[in-house]
Amino acid sequence: MDNLVRHVLMVIPDSYTEEFPLFSVFEAYSPWDAHVEEGKIFCDPKLLNMPRDVAIGALAHEFAHLFLRHGMGGKGDLRKEHEADALACQWRFTEEVKAMRQYFGPPTDQQGG
Repeated sequence: MDNLVRHVLMVIPDSYTEEFPLFSVFEAYSPWDAHVEEGKIFCDPKLLNMPRDVAIGALAHEFAHLFLRHGMGGKGDLRKEHEADALACQWRFTEEVKAMRQYFGPPTDQQGG
């Protein structure tokens, strides 16, 4: 998991990393394969069994939630899901976000923040 996280962090433009809030990344169960909660990104180990582009897209999406300060727990909303996808694409993860959405389907208001 560390290699995937490092890869995502290296691709995010430096101009964004300076504004990131403090965060921690944990390998733990997540009902959505990965989610953000109060400055923590939880990555389910099953991400490692998914295609690499899907896992990278999911992680980039969660880092976008973190950057946008969406992850205060509870269920998200469609606006936040679309904002996270758009920011991850702006960070040059367009193909990975597309792969993630093909794998998981479109965002729903039942997903975590």
